[in-house]
Amino acid sequence: MPKARQSSRRTDIMRAIKAVKDSGLSVSMVRISPQGQIEIETALQAQDSATDLERWLERKGANHARPS
Repeated sequence: MPKARQSSRRTDIMRAIKAVKDSGLSVSMVRISPQGQIEIETALQAQDSATDLERWLERKGANHARPS
């Protein structure tokens, strides 16, 4: 059954990477300990908060006009 554990580990890693990217961070490194612990190192990128808000609203399907 080692193959099942390997496949599960890959799925766990891909989920963790997706969660990091969805939060607006970049993944710079992934470490996996012999015990199976996943560590993700991130690099914070300079981002425009207005752009982040617009992306969030698009994902949520909310097309609200911004106040002037």
